[in-house]
Amino acid sequence: MKFKSTCLLLFILLIISHSAHAEYRAYLLEIYDHIDRKKWDAVTGFPPDQYILTHGGGNRLSAFLKATWHCFGDTAGYQQPCPMPKPKNPSFKKGDQVKITLGKHVTEGWIGIIEIILYRSDLKSNIYGVRFGEKRKLYNRYYEFNLEKAEAEN
Repeated sequence: MKFKSTCLLLFILLIISHSAHAEYRAYLLEIYDHIDRKKWDAVTGFPPDQYILTHGGGNRLSAFLKATWHCFGDTAGYQQPCPMPKPKNPSFKKGDQVKITLGKHVTEGWIGIIEIILYRSDLKSNIYGVRFGEKRKLYNRYYEFNLEKAEAEN
């Protein structure tokens, strides 16, 4: 009887362990080094605050979140995070000039340039990262339906 219960327990554990999957969130961060006065983008498994703490501290670095997405697997053994998901049938492309149509938002009517595009499966939508050059290089993320093609300025 004990043998049967042990076999049953091992079988159940085998099924459970086989169906378990690790997952994590990946981040695209814009990093600024205040000492060297350099800026770069980093794809990492660390959220902005943890990235700063593990890469030089708050007196040296600033980190700004540009995008985030869901990954399966793990980053054990110093593996790189999964790549940013490709957009699905995007209405705009990187470098396009767009006007914000998000009603009652501080950026409504602003014109910016698309910097990044990714598909978020959890939101079932393309997400666009838009930079506003004339507004102190402000950056924000929008859904596709909150954007329209802007007329080229002369």
